[in-house]
Amino acid sequence: MTNPPKLAWPTLLLMLYVVAGTALVDVAALKGAIPLWAGMLLNVVTMWPVFHVAHDALHRAASSNLTLNDWIGRVALLIVVPHVSLEVFRYSHMIHHRFTNDPQDPDHYVHGQWWNILLRWMSFDLYYAWYNFRSNDPRGKKTLRQTLPFVVATIAIIATLCHFGYTREVLLLWLIPSRITLALIAFVFLWLPHLDGDEEGKLVHITTATSTSNNLTAGTTVRIGHEGLLDPLMQWHNYHLIHHLWPTTPSYNHRAVWKLMEPELRARDLRIQHGFDLIPKLHPGGTTAVGSH
Repeated sequence: MTNPPKLAWPTLLLMLYVVAGTALVDVAALKGAIPLWAGMLLNVVTMWPVFHVAHDALHRAASSNLTLNDWIGRVALLIVVPHVSLEVFRYSHMIHHRFTNDPQDPDHYVHGQWWNILLRWMSFDLYYAWYNFRSNDPRGKKTLRQTLPFVVATIAIIATLCHFGYTREVLLLWLIPSRITLALIAFVFLWLPHLDGDEEGKLVHITTATSTSNNLTAGTTVRIGHEGLLDPLMQWHNYHLIHHLWPTTPSYNHRAVWKLMEPELRARDLRIQHGFDLIPKLHPGGTTAVGSH
């Protein structure tokens, strides 16, 4: 369950849903079958699963065939963030896994003050490119060279469409829904699973003292409850801890792995978010019975 399959069919089907769904919405809006504002909202729905597709591809969990795996991720990203290559995301995300919650973690960017956090969530793709640029790591710099053709092509296509009078369509059918989708991705997958409470019970980011490097099972959370609703909505990352422990697991297997490993994990420190709670409760190892809430 934790190894990439020859082809992750659910991931491929979600990629086709993102591509075909967005294309159908765009065509319907351009032909006047639906208003542009409706197309904007529907495109958030069609773009939403891009996280599962691209994220699993980052970890090479979409297919054991690396070429096929990367193309699945690239095609999905083209719909939402055509200016950023899969390699840019992969480098930054691997650094996140290596230094989860530590100062080097690029995902610190999505944890900020209340007055700018929405802007941070909407722009983390751009920050990843900036992070790679200032990393002074040749591997990070290489990702920028790989993404440059995507940047040039995206700017050229947008400029051409605007020149021919499609500025409003570009804004409402791509720019706004893609930024809303990125903000939701940052909220659900980058922010929520890395929350903690301070001594006064206030919401904070998990600190370095309780980072993954210091406590393997308490550096990120697992969310218990409402699985029937949250499994699809959170694309199985309500079990985000499972992803950090076994990153090559296809996301749709997270729940099964959690159920299999729950007795052993309950013997260790766990940060559990119950239901729709933001602040997790720290359960020291051995204090929670299997299946308890």
